[in-house]
Amino acid sequence: MKELSLRPYHGRLFVAKSRKEYEREHVNLFKTPDILTCAQVGRFTGGEGKDGMWTYLIWAAATPQLVHELSHAVLHVFERCGIDPREAGGEPFCYMLSQLLQEAA
Repeated sequence: MKELSLRPYHGRLFVAKSRKEYEREHVNLFKTPDILTCAQVGRFTGGEGKDGMWTYLIWAAATPQLVHELSHAVLHVFERCGIDPREAGGEPFCYMLSQLLQEAA
């Protein structure tokens, strides 16, 4: 599992390498299971982690799904901070998303 930086925002973001790792780490981070069903190819979860910090956990089978799941995380961070993702032509959202995708690779 890899931790990505949410700078300059507070919180932690983890990317699991596999569906199995996602399920295991969900229990470690949130103390509850999140058993994936059906043909899901990605997942995003956010909430207060066991360490009290706002925590996100993502798993994606391929890059298109990773972009999708990272977008959920960025939108949630922006919502928590009171930032409209459409501000400045969407530049803050796009920069944050591209930074996370670069770190995840």
